[in-house]
Amino acid sequence: MQKLKYFYTVAKLEHVTRAAEEIHISQPSLTQAIHALENELGVPLLRREGRRVVLTEFGTYLKGRLDSLLPVFDALPN
Repeated sequence: MQKLKYFYTVAKLEHVTRAAEEIHISQPSLTQAIHALENELGVPLLRREGRRVVLTEFGTYLKGRLDSLLPVFDALPN
């Protein structure tokens, strides 16, 4: 679940360093988590363009799904 939240933050901001700052983890740790998620899913989610990241087709699909799912998961009691 955490890797999905990390991905969502990167996808929303289109910037790994800014996302790392927002969720208070190091940039290398965030990058590793995104790579691990891509490996688990077997598809690339992001593509680098200079300092920005751009969503792949798969990344766009996943972000769209997470737009509605993450608020539901966040509302569940711990």
